[in-house]
Amino acid sequence: MADASFPRQLRLLNARHYKAVFDDAPYRVSCPELLFLAKPNGLDHPRLGIVVSKKNCRRATQRNRIKRLIRESFRCQQARLSGIDVIVLARRGAADLDNKAVTELLAKLWNRLLKRAQRSPDESSLHCDTRSPQ
Repeated sequence: MADASFPRQLRLLNARHYKAVFDDAPYRVSCPELLFLAKPNGLDHPRLGIVVSKKNCRRATQRNRIKRLIRESFRCQQARLSGIDVIVLARRGAADLDNKAVTELLAKLWNRLLKRAQRSPDESSLHCDTRSPQ
C-alpha cells in the first residue's frame, strides 16, 4: 500500500484554494448528506478541503467525527486521485449517520467522482458533463 498519510501538501490551506474550487468546480457528486466539489489542480497529487458547519452538525464531537472519517477515506483513495482538488461538504443529516454508513457513502462518492473525472479528462470538456443525470 502506498503512503497513506495526510501531510500539509495534501490539504487546501487557505481561502484562495477553497475559492478556486467553489467558483469553478467542474465535477460535482452528492448524496443527501454529503457533497463533493472537485477541480483539476495541475499538480501530481490531490488536495482535500473539508467543510462541516455548526449549522449542519451541532456538536463539536459530531463535526470532528465526520472530518476524521472524511480524512481517513481520502487517505485510502489518494493514490487514485492524482491532480485534483476536492472539497467535501457535510450537509444536514450527516451527523445522524453512524460511522459505517458514512464510510460507505464516502466510498460510493469517491468512485462516482473518479468515474466522472475519467469521463472528461481534458480541461476543454470539463464543463459539459457537470450536471448530467445518472
